[in-house]
Amino acid sequence: MSQANGRRRNAPLGQSLLRQGLTSKSVLAALVQDDVHESLRQIAVMTRDGLGVVHTGSRVTGWAGDKTGTDYTVFGNVLAGEHVLNAMEAKFNEDATWPLVERLISTLESGRDAGGQTANDRHLPERSACVVVMDRESYAAWDLRVDMHGTAVEELRRIYNLYKPYQPYYEAREIDPTSCPTQLAWERESLSGAHLQETLK
Repeated sequence: MSQANGRRRNAPLGQSLLRQGLTSKSVLAALVQDDVHESLRQIAVMTRDGLGVVHTGSRVTGWAGDKTGTDYTVFGNVLAGEHVLNAMEAKFNEDATWPLVERLISTLESGRDAGGQTANDRHLPERSACVVVMDRESYAAWDLRVDMHGTAVEELRRIYNLYKPYQPYYEAREIDPTSCPTQLAWERESLSGAHLQETLK
């Protein structure tokens, strides 16, 4: 993926190179070489075996940096400082038994709470937040996104909490619709009144 002047071409190109068997380092080098504006971007690549690498361009705005470990990379720009990445890294590594989607959202929250993005010594409003988790299938197990929202991380947590109880129902219905009740019947049976009211807002 890329950010700080993101480049949509990177995702399909990087995936194509990974499918050819290139290492994450080789893919990153190819993406950087392919990009005349690499100095203005952050580009990250991770393989299925958890080997990640990040390029932070020399002209990326504000404080920018990255950290990499087994199964993760954290990187950001226009940040309050390195302590933001440190907080995110610590949160992600806090408990490897958590579901990955929980670890990712909690990691975003820790970055926000540590100071997030700043400019001229003031906190910048959030614009977007997303979480995408790929499992064993070719499609996402989780794919939640918030755009154009001043508290996007908080809103991402809210919609995750709303959607979470629905996920096993949707998975079961996908496998065998004939064995599942209607969604309305399932909601009445499985959700509290308060949760259902919040969902229907």
